Amino acid sequence: MKKYLFILLFLLAFSQLLRSQESISLYRDDIVGRWIEQKRIEGDKEIVAGEYPDTYIFRDTGVFHKGEASEGVILFNITGRYKIENDIISIIYADYLQDMDKRKEPKLLSFKVLSISDEGMLVSVTDYEKKYRMILKR
Repeated sequence: MKKYLFILLFLLAFSQLLRSQESISLYRDDIVGRWIEQKRIEGDKEIVAGEYPDTYIFRDTGVFHKGEASEGVILFNITGRYKIENDIISIIYADYLQDMDKRKEPKLLSFKVLSISDEGMLVSVTDYEKKYRMILKR
């Protein structure tokens, strides 16, 4: 009897774990707008955005821009297109600060949205071979 009770409790706990990892259904309206990077988490290291944080813009037309701030001016040197599939935002972009040969090769950036609210978004980012988490605020 104890064995069956243990198996039943294990199955209930396992089903709760699976349910807690359900993906978020995103819609374009959820992410359209300007997002400011607040914090980047790389392994155990947390990097707080400084005086000039990066800016991410998602337009309702599917166009994406990333701006790097310096001395109070935002330079939008990265632009591309994005698409949403469940909880993944896939961005194909070009970096206009690269030389002409490197610029022609499109790059892929992927945001897995872990949580989203009216104030902010927590994402797991895959950029080239780098993986990190990032907190973005509206």
